[in-house]
Amino acid sequence: MPKSSLHINIPGLVVNRKNKTPAYRQIYEGLRNIILNRQIREGQRLPSSRMLAEDLKVSRNIVLLAYEQLALEGYINSGVGSGSYVSKSLDQIITYPKQKVLTPNIKVSETKSFVNLKHPLSENIINTESAKSSVIPFQNGIPSFDQFPFKQWVKCANKIFREFEFLHLGYDDAQGFYPLRQSIAAYLRTNRALQCEPEQIVITNGAQQAINMIAKMLIKKNDLFWMEDPGYANAKAAFMEEGALPCYIPLSKNGINVDWAIKHYPKANLVYVTPSNQFPTGGTLPLPKRIQLLNWAHKNDMWIIEDDYDSEFRYFKKPVASLQGLDNFGRVIYLGTFSKILFPALRIGYLVLPSVEIAKTFSKAKSFFDRQNSITDQAILHEFMKQDFFASHLRKMRILYKKRQDFLCSQIHKYGKGVIRVEKQDSGMHLIGWLPDGMDDKVISEFLHSHNIISTPLSRYANKFETKPGLILGYTSFNEKYLKDYSIKLISFLKKITGSST
Repeated sequence: MPKSSLHINIPGLVVNRKNKTPAYRQIYEGLRNIILNRQIREGQRLPSSRMLAEDLKVSRNIVLLAYEQLALEGYINSGVGSGSYVSKSLDQIITYPKQKVLTPNIKVSETKSFVNLKHPLSENIINTESAKSSVIPFQNGIPSFDQFPFKQWVKCANKIFREFEFLHLGYDDAQGFYPLRQSIAAYLRTNRALQCEPEQIVITNGAQQAINMIAKMLIKKNDLFWMEDPGYANAKAAFMEEGALPCYIPLSKNGINVDWAIKHYPKANLVYVTPSNQFPTGGTLPLPKRIQLLNWAHKNDMWIIEDDYDSEFRYFKKPVASLQGLDNFGRVIYLGTFSKILFPALRIGYLVLPSVEIAKTFSKAKSFFDRQNSITDQAILHEFMKQDFFASHLRKMRILYKKRQDFLCSQIHKYGKGVIRVEKQDSGMHLIGWLPDGMDDKVISEFLHSHNIISTPLSRYANKFETKPGLILGYTSFNEKYLKDYSIKLISFLKKITGSST
């Protein structure tokens, strides 16, 4: 077992230096509340005192004092060299209140089936998504393959295949491999403050299948849905394919403009939103707007589809609690994927449904789509998470991706004056390279593609509301040499196009 400990990045676990309460006491009370709320469960490992001290920017002795107090009161067990764990006998100390999730009064269909494509947008999306993707600068949404821990992944795979005969080799639960759902639930509770149990999770073949299932199960013809503008075209296509009508919502500074949406489209049945890192422009929906959206959805029988596609990669600020973690009414369906964290070929995503009953209904739909995900791939991923390789990899990638973002910004600032500008983002896997007003980013993108540079035009994601011209610049999969060479190449082309000599 590796000595690396679980990296817990919990919204709300902070040290307020203006608070008169001693720092160690703030940490103690924060962790105790997290344990009492069952975000961390019995037997689960806490981060090392060194790691937590680095995250909270305090001395290690302060964290040790907090851990000592938790151990004294029986909340955790600690040992030299073995780490700190939530006490397995915690139920003898406290009685947990049962969490009640209200089930929405909305029926989901168990009988919808596939039909021929009805909307041209769907065909365009499928033609694009079905082709083999290139991994060349500045393709966005691709993780770093050169830094992936292949040895650890192979180690986990070898273990699974050595124990292959003990796996259930018949058709497994369409809802997904239960141990993996346990690992995902534990990860989401500790890192994204979700309220979830393994029974609420359905494993999917990536995030797109999750979105397609939502569309098939929840959408009826002529339903209205709020869509961020600009926003994720694949989600829009899935909903429109089922006959839903998009209500395009402009963005405020930090994400979807909730006030505008309520005023102009109060009859919408569903909203698709990327609140943690708006796609594609960036920005985090602030807490008051999250509460406003949740309250509106509750009062108006509205589904919220929360796509948390790259929330793991935050570089400057602590993450805001997920919408699902704030939801007391069972309105939020949360979806995520491992494609952006590990590698796209893995094809494992997941849905977190508001109740066990709804999850069971979705698992029936999953069985109709493709019966189940590969049991071996699920088992390997579970082992990868169980061994803490997943947490360690995430921690390393946060550091690496921030470094690569900083480097790309420095190159564009150095060479691109007058033709392209970028601003650092708090999170995500891409930057937007803003072009001079009046330029056609689609034409420029096509020209760059003909010269072996992939840079999606921002306007491709816009619908009703115009955006400034810009290019999406992915950086996570490319080392500094690639980023430097292709930045210079990109800027050279832009200068030729604009006639700039700067």
